[in-house]
Amino acid sequence: MNRPFALLGFLLATLASALAADPERVLFIGNSYTSVNKLPDVFAEVVKSAGRKVPVIKAQTPGGQTLKQHLTVQPKSLAAIDEGKWDVVVLQGQSQEPALAEVSPAIRADFVDSAAALCQRVRAKSPQVRIVFYETWARHPEFWNGQGKDFSASLGKDPAEMQARLRLWYEKVAKANDALVAPVGDAWERNYLSKQPLRLHVADHSHPDFKGTYLAALVMYKTIYQPKDVAVAYHGKLSEAEAKALQALVK
Repeated sequence: MNRPFALLGFLLATLASALAADPERVLFIGNSYTSVNKLPDVFAEVVKSAGRKVPVIKAQTPGGQTLKQHLTVQPKSLAAIDEGKWDVVVLQGQSQEPALAEVSPAIRADFVDSAAALCQRVRAKSPQVRIVFYETWARHPEFWNGQGKDFSASLGKDPAEMQARLRLWYEKVAKANDALVAPVGDAWERNYLSKQPLRLHVADHSHPDFKGTYLAALVMYKTIYQPKDVAVAYHGKLSEAEAKALQALVK
């Protein structure tokens, strides 16, 4: 066979294999950090604009729920997991629990044990699944300056300490359960440390505005699909300049 044609055949086969590995079914288990601004829908738009096939996406996101609560008081979450045949399952804990795990043995045990139990349940019905832990972000600096309505010094002395705890405990449960981490909070931190940060939080200093959700979707796309870059065309309600600035934060 002519060498250029052989090389072309190899490249086409490699591309076909890569596309075949794209997930067909994705499940999000979380709370308001996933439901606000419809992160699963934004993720789907990012995937579509990157030229990839959009998977079937489902979500169970009752507000404020911890990993343990998804296991014990949220039958719809368990029913969704038990549908099985998921290619990717994204697990997101309550926004404070990984940070409080640093100082509370009880919360630490609940977080670690529930992460393991959820992973076990997911794999029982979806043996080939990739499990992704959704690492969330620290409160906005103004949360500490004004001691917001749900202020707790137990979260850390500042955003940097809170983010370090979130990173640590999500990495711990991911490593213990052979899972991935979508480092969304790390990307948020890079934004706020940049020369011209965009505000990603809404006024409660906790939940994301659309820019924050868009950045989370980009990180999810990078984690799940492993593209060379995330320079996608979709930017929703953002300006092109804002979208490019957020895309540049994804590592």
